[in-house]
Amino acid sequence: MYARAQSLSANDYQHQILKADVGQDVTMSCIFDEEKIEQVSFMRQMTGDILSLGSELFVHEFSSNQHIKLIQFSTNRLDLKLISVNQNDSGIYTCMFNDEKLTSFLLEIFVPPLFISYSPLEGSASYSEGSSMNLSCHAFAIPSANITWIYRDKNKQTKIIHYGEHVYISSLQSSDSGSYECIASNNFHASISRSFYVTIQYSPRVMILNDKMTSDIHDTVIVKCHVCSNPKVIQINWLKHGQMILDVNILTKTQTIDSYQCSEAIMEIVDVNEYQFGQYECQAENNLGQNSAYIDIHQTSRNLKLKQQEMHSNEVNRNGRTALLIDNQQKFDKNFTITSTQTPKWLSNSSSVNLLAWFNYYSLTLLIFWIRPV
Repeated sequence: MYARAQSLSANDYQHQILKADVGQDVTMSCIFDEEKIEQVSFMRQMTGDILSLGSELFVHEFSSNQHIKLIQFSTNRLDLKLISVNQNDSGIYTCMFNDEKLTSFLLEIFVPPLFISYSPLEGSASYSEGSSMNLSCHAFAIPSANITWIYRDKNKQTKIIHYGEHVYISSLQSSDSGSYECIASNNFHASISRSFYVTIQYSPRVMILNDKMTSDIHDTVIVKCHVCSNPKVIQINWLKHGQMILDVNILTKTQTIDSYQCSEAIMEIVDVNEYQFGQYECQAENNLGQNSAYIDIHQTSRNLKLKQQEMHSNEVNRNGRTALLIDNQQKFDKNFTITSTQTPKWLSNSSSVNLLAWFNYYSLTLLIFWIRPV
């Protein structure tokens, strides 16, 4: 692959500019009068070294075979070819005819971006929530490379977060987990990149949607507990008064709702009884610690309507016979002896109607006493 020539600028009007990447071949051609090749020479201006005279090289034989070649293209053209150039080959080269300058070349050697160091060395790293993180990428290139950092979350959403070699984040949160990619580019070569996958570890986060609920006796109660954890949760327990639940009618199960970090613990109380109302605890634990969430389960309150008897006597049909029930306030002993001497409320008025009622009541009492068996 040969170097590319570029048009002359105002400051470089006397040089033909050649640009090449490290490893490429570069050819510099010198045109002169025919049959005068013996008077043509190539020299390196920065060092003052004469590289060739006529058709012969003035360099070490090893170098001539491996790195520099002199090629007579025609009777009036001589080419100096640099094979697989390196950074040391950059500079000004001149083709001379005796003491006259025929052509000069400014050779610029470019280096594609190359990472020379990065941190962390592995492709992934873990940090505890609340700690700090420092990522770095160092790249060498000619022209110099710029570093751009891109963050990609678990949903593959990307955003540019920083320009420069270092990324520092303090007080990490779980939302900082994801892929961090540093991209090195010098706008001349293809960009290169290096990715790091960062995991933020945290103790379990436990949540029950409602902290209170009500239920009737004999109902089925279902409580769901949401747990997220990194590293993965070791165990999830349901407790009451700090003790493991052993009731046979209380069923528990756990299911994964995220590929790794989140689970759902379900407690089901079948045919709840009055002793099973109270506070329950959902407790989750991983290697970093444990946390809990609580819920109070209450019995549904009801306003019991008490029916009070407002009538002092009722008729009840028993076996086809009608019996007159005396008001509960007027009770007789087993010998039909009147145990209450209080005047019934319906006799409290002194009207003639009430006096008549009292007379009927007294007559009935005498009748009952008269028919009492001897």
